[in-house]
Parts: sequence; structure tokens; C-alpha cells
Amino acid sequence: MRSTCCRVVWLLAALAAWSAAPTASGQLWKQFVPVSRVDADPSKDYRLTQENGPWLVIAATFSGDGAEEQAHELILEFREKYNQPAFLHEMKFDFDDKSPGRGLDQYGAPVKRRYKKDEVDEYAVLVGEFPSIDAPEAQQLLRRIKRMEPAALDPEKHTRTAQTLAQFRQFQDAMMEKLGKEQKSGPMKQAFLARNPLLPREYFVPKGVDPFVAKMNKGVEHSLLDCTGRYTVQVATFRGNTVLQTSSQTSESSGFELPWKKRAHDPLVEAAENAHLLTQELRAHGWEAYEFHDRTESTVSIGSFDQVAQRTSDGRVVPTPQVQKILQTFSALYDTPPDPLTGIGNDQGTQKRVDEREQQYAQQYASQLGQVAPGMHPKHVKIFKGKKVERIIPIDVAPHTIEVPQRSVSGAYAR
Repeated sequence: MRSTCCRVVWLLAALAAWSAAPTASGQLWKQFVPVSRVDADPSKDYRLTQENGPWLVIAATFSGDGAEEQAHELILEFREKYNQPAFLHEMKFDFDDKSPGRGLDQYGAPVKRRYKKDEVDEYAVLVGEFPSIDAPEAQQLLRRIKRMEPAALDPEKHTRTAQTLAQFRQFQDAMMEKLGKEQKSGPMKQAFLARNPLLPREYFVPKGVDPFVAKMNKGVEHSLLDCTGRYTVQVATFRGNTVLQTSSQTSESSGFELPWKKRAHDPLVEAAENAHLLTQELRAHGWEAYEFHDRTESTVSIGSFDQVAQRTSDGRVVPTPQVQKILQTFSALYDTPPDPLTGIGNDQGTQKRVDEREQQYAQQYASQLGQVAPGMHPKHVKIFKGKKVERIIPIDVAPHTIEVPQRSVSGAYAR
């Protein structure tokens, strides 16, 4: 009994001592937390590909003798020591006579440039993988890299470095030290964010909708084109036939003005009506819903976000709490109420209509994306006319985040 009490007292004392030293306990705790590690194999060169990025931090560049070897050493250090994905990109600069200098010589011919070498190879080390240049994780990593002092760039370890402009930076640091100004940056203080150079330029051009689609959405009260965020969560998709002509006409059943000619039993008109009615119903229940119409389909999305994902302490990328709430409410992956807006059961007649509608939607989904897996919990929204259920609108099996479309390229830049 006494030994048991002693063990309890010793355990409480140990816990008290641990909590009294938060820094030490934090370091100890990290040893037991499973962390996702990036690959760090010395036999691999980790060449940059189009799948990396699309935005990365250019940490350092190297040229001359030993440039590739030193770049490879820095990449391995980023991966092993800092657990950051790092990549190598080789650039060739051709200094031949194809690019004459400015001006003319005494004979009226273009001035020829003179270089020590006709061709120069330069190696860049790029770190991280980010969806946009203004991603918070990208800015945070950039600040860290500017202050890092990796062993691969230690001047005491390397009697001669291949890092570009390294001697100039050493001279600059020495002058700042003589002036008594403290240096808080490391050898990669010139690091900056850049796009993946292997991706085409068109990949980074803001994608604006064409004038015809913009006209289709003109006058829509809660148009996705008016969404101020960069991302939103698409929760419903309604497909129809392709639109080839336009003329303003009003839909009789919903009072929604469709910016194209209505034909009897037109699937595209029904798709637009479903999107409009669903948007109105979602907003009536407090959800920030938007509708969008193009030539082949109409969609409904929820939310306006500048960030839709975040990285956890163990390296996993997960949705932000706001996005996760939308997914848990409307995705078929979660066992939440089938009617997210009311959360109540259906009468026998309504349930029959719901089952028929879900079966119809499952067949359509299967023809386009494949069979719905068993164990799913599809969601739907009921549209009432008085006390009677007028329409049952299905929600997508797998809602997902999308980039908000723009009216024009200039509008995307203005944002």
C-alpha cells in the first residue's frame, strides 16, 4: 500500500515538474507525435516537375564548379533537417552572338557583347508547394528560410561556395557588422516566392468567364460572380443541354428570369430553376449560397473564402473549420440528417418521392462519375409551396471547393 502511494506521489511530482517547464515538455511531446516526413534519399536528385507547386520559394541559386553538388546538399538538408519538400531546377543561359548589345560600332554594325563563357549552367533550389503566392503557409516559410543558416551554405564548411552572389553578400554582411548593425538574416535572405517555371504561362492567368456566360448570369441576385472570396464550396450541380441562342424570357413555374429562350421541358431551364430555388432556400436558412449558370449546367455553392485548407502540427492538410462544417452538413460521406435544412423526417408520400429522386440522381451520377458506394448518405432539400412539397432537389454526393469564377480577366486582377 505504501509503495503504491509512493508511486502516485512520484508520478504527481513528475507531472508537476513537467508542466512547470513548458519548453522542455513541448520538446519531449514532439518526440511522441507522429509527423509525416518528406522523402530524403541521397540517391535521388529531386528534379522539379510540373506536378510540384504551382508556387514555391526560390531559396538559393548556384553556378560554377560544384554548383549541382552544393544544390543537392542543400535540398537534402531541407528535406532531412527541416522536413520541407525541396526540388532542383537547372537553367541554361546561352550568351552567343544572337543577342547583340545596344548601340553601333564605328562601322555601323551592332555592338557585340563579350562574355567569359558562351554558356552558363545555373541550379536553383526551390522549396515548398503552395496553391497561391499569398497562401499564409507560403509567407511563413519564406520568412523562415530568410533566417535559416543551413550547413550546406556555411562558409566555414565550404572553403569555396557556388552560391550565386555569395561573396557580395559576405562583403555586405561584413560592412553592416562594422557599422554596428545587427544581422537577423541568413545566407538565403534574398529568397522569394515564384511560380513553377515548368508550368505554362496560361496556367497563372486569371480565368474570366466569356461575355456570353457573364450575360447569362446578369441580373441574378446571388450570382457566384459577385462572391468576394477566392474560393467557395460547390454543393449542387444540375446539368442540361447546351445553349446556342439567347433571349430573355421568364420561367412561369418559379418566377425566375432566365437569360435564354425557354423551351418546353428544357433540361437546362429546369437546371437553372433548381439552382435558383436551392440558393433561395439555403439563404432562407442562414447559408451564404450562390448560383452560377453556364452553357451546359447550373451550380450552387456555399461560402466565400480566401483559404480553404490548413496544415496541422503533424503535417496533414485538412479543411478549415468553416469548410469542414459545410462538408459535414451536405456531403454524403457523413451520417448527418438527409435534409440538412430541416433535420426532420418525411411523411410516407414525401419519402417515396425522395427515394425516387435519389434513385434518379444516383443513375445520373453513375453514368457520369461511377456508382455511388454503399454506406453513403445522400442529402436533399425540399422546396415547399405553402405546406405542400413542390420540389425535391438533390445535393451532390461529394461537395468540393472550387475557385470563384470572374466576370473578366481585368476583374480578377482588380480583386
